[in-house]
Amino acid sequence: MARVLSGRALLAVLVVLPTLTAWNAAPASAAAGSGPVAYDDEQVDRDVELARLGYRNGVRVVFSRDELSGDWGLRQDGEMGRNAPLAYDDKQSMLQAYLTITPRSVPVPRALLSEPPAGTPTPPELAYRSIVASPVVADDLAVPTSSAMSTTAVRTCWDLYWDPYNWAELPGYPNPASVWHPAKTYYSSDFGGMKMYSYSYLANCGGDARHRIYYKSAGSYYKHHDYAVAYAHWQAVKKGSVHRYRKVHYDGNSGDTRNGKYYG
Repeated sequence: MARVLSGRALLAVLVVLPTLTAWNAAPASAAAGSGPVAYDDEQVDRDVELARLGYRNGVRVVFSRDELSGDWGLRQDGEMGRNAPLAYDDKQSMLQAYLTITPRSVPVPRALLSEPPAGTPTPPELAYRSIVASPVVADDLAVPTSSAMSTTAVRTCWDLYWDPYNWAELPGYPNPASVWHPAKTYYSSDFGGMKMYSYSYLANCGGDARHRIYYKSAGSYYKHHDYAVAYAHWQAVKKGSVHRYRKVHYDGNSGDTRNGKYYG
């Protein structure tokens, strides 16, 4: 009978496993013009990708870590009327979310092992997973049956992502573009002060949509997320790791859904 390792011993074994530079899989793909576009007109903390995943229902997921702030990131992108976010439990760690939405055949980025706070129990699932260097790139993944969402789940223009939430702005009905949302910034200081995480969901059912998220350090705000969300697409983002003042900014737009909160 195999000997059962303690959480600490198991983690030690995993860390010394041979390092692979990449998993042998095709890169995640998206239809031309349908993927999120990063802006470069303002300075932004460089996002170091740990994993880039593509699913058969069209959802694209990126796990990352900021080069300067050290904050972790989880970005999900999809299409209205076609799919919905896969990582649905906002209280999961980034590592737990990764293990939930990927099959055992997909390796775990070694960097994610250091994401849970010290003293967090080692997830039993790690005993069945290989550990490799970043980035892990995988495509054509089946939507996980353990996900709160299913292969048939889709977002409409009027669906929220997080509930409870700190903010929620919905488009017009039945014509989404009949309601104009002015530019708006949501500060964590308006919802209890410093927070560990920013959660923001933006769905574009109108015009141009730009999604920006910031953290505060040494008295100044620094941007660590800035993407254009294409028409008829949605984007859900989780950024953070430690208590900081944070803010989320949306440009003025007609027909979009803005939904988010600060947590921790």
